[in-house]
Amino acid sequence: MLYAWIGFFKPTVDKIPPPLERRATDFLSQPIIKIRSAGPLRDSTGKRMAMMMVFEHHGREEAESFVTDSPYLEADLYDDHRLYEYDDEIG
Repeated sequence: MLYAWIGFFKPTVDKIPPPLERRATDFLSQPIIKIRSAGPLRDSTGKRMAMMMVFEHHGREEAESFVTDSPYLEADLYDDHRLYEYDDEIG
């Protein structure tokens, strides 16, 4: 099953500290969960407003458990984050 997870940054988040970025890269590079796509969502000025990830998992409970380990979530960078079931209709 595919899931889309979006974390909306707090307005005070401007730059991600390099050690935290490395932890996030390691999180995304893990070999167990197949991540289809991941990256920032930007506003019209190019400011990073959110992060989005599309990944495969067996069920919603497991998917929720996976995203709770996100380094950005653990660092309290998000105002809000949401997990959705995702249907890939094209591609």
